[in-house]
Amino acid sequence: MKIIDSMTKPLLLILFATTTVCFLAANASAQICAGSNLRFVVRDEKGKVIDPTGTYETTERVKVEEFKDAPKVFKGVRENSVRVVRASGMCNFRQPVKVAVKLRGKVMNLTFLMPRFTEYESRSFLADSMPFRAGTFEIDLAMAGETNPAGGWLGSFFPAKGWKKAKTAVP
Repeated sequence: MKIIDSMTKPLLLILFATTTVCFLAANASAQICAGSNLRFVVRDEKGKVIDPTGTYETTERVKVEEFKDAPKVFKGVRENSVRVVRASGMCNFRQPVKVAVKLRGKVMNLTFLMPRFTEYESRSFLADSMPFRAGTFEIDLAMAGETNPAGGWLGSFFPAKGWKKAKTAVP
C-alpha cells in the first residue's frame, strides 16, 4: 500500500502536466496562409503569346510554368497550354510587383499594383498582357477582376484592357 501511495503523487503530477500541455496545444492558434500568386502571359509586338523564358527581369520570386486551358482565358491562343510567368509571395505581395520584359533590344516595364492585404491574407491573380511595346505600364489588381474561366483557384482574371501608361517611370 505504501508503494501505491508513494506513486500516486508523481503520477498525479505527470497527469496534470500532460493535461495542461494538451489543453494549451489545443487552444493555441497558428496563423497560416496559402501564399499569393500572380500569373501573366507575355505577348510580342503583334499580340501573339510567346514563351517568356529569358525575356523578363525582376527582383521578385519568379518562375516560368505551363498554363493549361489557355484558350478559355486568353484571346488569340489556339494551343491548349502556354507558358506564363508566375510570381509568388509568402502570404501576400506587400509591394507592387515590377517586371521588365525585354524583346529585340527594347524594354517594357510592367508594374502590377496590389490591393492592401491583411497580414495573413492570400490571393491569386491572372493577368493578360497587352502587345509588347517599349515604355512603362501598370495594371491595378485592387480593382475587381473578371471571373476566371479556367477556375477560381487561379484567382480573378485581369484582361489586357486594364493596362495603362504609368504616371511615373520605374527606377
